[in-house]
Amino acid sequence: MRVSPNLPAALRTSAGRLDFELSETARNLILTVLGSVFAVLLFLGLRALVTGSGFHRFGDFYALWASGFIAHEGQPALNYDSDALHLRQAVLGMNPRAFNPFPYPPTFLLMLAPFGALGLGLAFVLFMGGTFALYLWAMTGGNFRNGPRLFGALLAPATTIALISGQSGFLSGALMLGGLRLTQSRPIVAGVLFGLLAFKPQLGVLVPIALVAAGLWRTIAAAAFTGLVCLALSSWAFGSDIWAVWFRQLLDYSGHFDPVNYLMPTIEANARMLGLPERLAQVVQAAVTIPVAYWVWRAFRAGVTERAAALLVVGTFLATPHAFNYDMPMMTAAIVWYFEEAARGPRRLTLGEATVLALALLLPFAMWALGDKGPPISRAPLLLLFAMIARPRAARATASEHRDVVLAIGPAE
Repeated sequence: MRVSPNLPAALRTSAGRLDFELSETARNLILTVLGSVFAVLLFLGLRALVTGSGFHRFGDFYALWASGFIAHEGQPALNYDSDALHLRQAVLGMNPRAFNPFPYPPTFLLMLAPFGALGLGLAFVLFMGGTFALYLWAMTGGNFRNGPRLFGALLAPATTIALISGQSGFLSGALMLGGLRLTQSRPIVAGVLFGLLAFKPQLGVLVPIALVAAGLWRTIAAAAFTGLVCLALSSWAFGSDIWAVWFRQLLDYSGHFDPVNYLMPTIEANARMLGLPERLAQVVQAAVTIPVAYWVWRAFRAGVTERAAALLVVGTFLATPHAFNYDMPMMTAAIVWYFEEAARGPRRLTLGEATVLALALLLPFAMWALGDKGPPISRAPLLLLFAMIARPRAARATASEHRDVVLAIGPAE
């Protein structure tokens, strides 16, 4: 195939078009279209959740509730025996053809046990409703008049996916965003939230780097103390041997992800979908994780800014080898922040930036819709979004840069 000598010029022309600044009318039109699409997706998701169309109407929460039920019955270690757990789930009414292991540490089992004492429907409403309320607070800072943040929390496809999945994305999002929001005003409370985030330790892979870079020693101490308290409480409730049982099962569980790689927005999962062997995929993952961690370190050296927080959240899905699309509600905050930062600066949002933001917003739903036959699409929008946030915009070269100095700790402005 012969490459046209005019290709570089064509690429520059295309880049110039993508760098075209959007007018306020064009921006509002894009928001209206996206909002309408997202509202339809939410409606369809809620309808499927209520009717059970295509899957069980409680999603993965059925498995979480079953694990809580088993722990409440006094058999917590059974959750870490995949075969025994599968048989118990089938007895409780779950699909016997489904594979729903419990890879979470005993600290999450401690959180789920009270829900296991309730009926499935009530437990679902309380868990999903309660964790969404916490996530909504973390997104908006309690200011529900902030349109972009309220729009993102309610209508972003990540919200729909987390809801119909019946998973813990709202909880992890609330803990991550709440911890970032409170680092300056309530450093101890922030540390407690980060410590509780250890129920999904893979999502906190960059948090220690960020806290050390920012010198948040009280937050670090509170996070460590919270982790120790959770460990002690779960050991007291379930017996100290449960930690060894969990760790042994975790090693076995790590080899069962290939069938669901299409739902994992990680570099390693994308590499596996491209046919790379496991070891090489891990090397590729490390090659991305290291520079991402470096940029997060650099950002937090300047303090806990909204830009640093956005880099941390997006970087989490690039740095960790294990995450799912239902874990992505927290990333909505980074997308909304970039939109707000562009709206208040002297330079408008460009067509290229708007395209990346839209793709990143759609990503959690697109991964689910394409299924296991689709291409590995998550790496491109995540890498582009991270690069956009890491690259200073023209607005930061002016005095308006100082408006980015403090993360919206209190009510969002």
